[in-house]
Amino acid sequence: MKYFALVMSVLYLMAGCLILFTNFMYPQISRFRVPLGVVLLGYGVVRGIMWQRKQAQSEEGP
Repeated sequence: MKYFALVMSVLYLMAGCLILFTNFMYPQISRFRVPLGVVLLGYGVVRGIMWQRKQAQSEEGP
């Protein structure tokens, strides 16, 4: 469970890249393709930063 947040952030980053840079699901997502990809990439980055801070904080100890 310790690395679940990291795995989810990587999945969000991969989904954002798929939507932005490929024709993945093009017929279903046509109008809001760029905003959705940017939001997924941004959310993946934010989750990754939050995971990194939590890991650094837990290594310092109480």
